[in-house]
Amino acid sequence: MADTQSVVSDVKLFLERLKKEMPEIFGPAAPSSSSQQTAAPVTGENKVLYNGDLAEARVYITPDQEEGVAFDGNVFHIYLQTKEGNPSALVTQWLRDKAAEVLPEKTKTWAEKIGVAYNRVVLKDQRTLWASCSAQKNINYSYRIIKMPPVVQDYLIIHELCHLVHMNHGAEYWQLVEQFSPDYKLHRRWLNDNKDAIFEEVHITVPPSGEE
Repeated sequence: MADTQSVVSDVKLFLERLKKEMPEIFGPAAPSSSSQQTAAPVTGENKVLYNGDLAEARVYITPDQEEGVAFDGNVFHIYLQTKEGNPSALVTQWLRDKAAEVLPEKTKTWAEKIGVAYNRVVLKDQRTLWASCSAQKNINYSYRIIKMPPVVQDYLIIHELCHLVHMNHGAEYWQLVEQFSPDYKLHRRWLNDNKDAIFEEVHITVPPSGEE
């Protein structure tokens, strides 16, 4: 199961890179045939990386509705009041909020399994580290972790919590990590292969005039 999540995510991200690097082969995306009242769905390649999956993102112009983001498990629905709205900022904030909801709860669960106690969880926008464990027993995460497959998220959480037992990367430390994340080497490879996609900023295109 753990392997499957990482492998599927690897394949999707690899194909997405090929689309960007070889547009002459993949060609432009086919326009969407669906339409909704008062809405203007984007017809381009809007995607959001979340939980290791590249989900489709659709933008709607809804003047009478509050701006926001809704995720139905497959598609991100982004609602703007005008075409001057910023869908990328809305999605980024959604990812931050989701990270603030999910990562502390996962940390609590894994800490209980490992048998360690930490001080608090701090979410940041770290660009050089995925996560860290401080001398004060604070667990620091980049909110961008929420873009990774759940099993890779778990590995990073386990990685940091194990530092509460061994504040080094010695043999005993890695033995403890492997006890709770047997496929940690695969997850480390996934992180190395996909770090650019994780650090990439969200970019959502607003529908051009005339598509409402």
